[in-house]
Amino acid sequence: MSIIDVLIPLIPGILLVAFPNLLTAKTASAEEAAKKKSKLRKIGYVLIGVAALYFFLMLAEPHRVS
Repeated sequence: MSIIDVLIPLIPGILLVAFPNLLTAKTASAEEAAKKKSKLRKIGYVLIGVAALYFFLMLAEPHRVS
């Protein structure tokens, strides 16, 4: 496992938490947009959690010394 395995879910997770409006339709009603924004933020938090889990697994791996 390498650092790229951590970065793949981390970057979209941060983007979804910080900017959930990027993926919401401009024509949606205020209520629909709020629901979508909340759902995207939750998905972002899950992705950040997955990245944290991968990071801890990467740290726990035994490293070979040559």
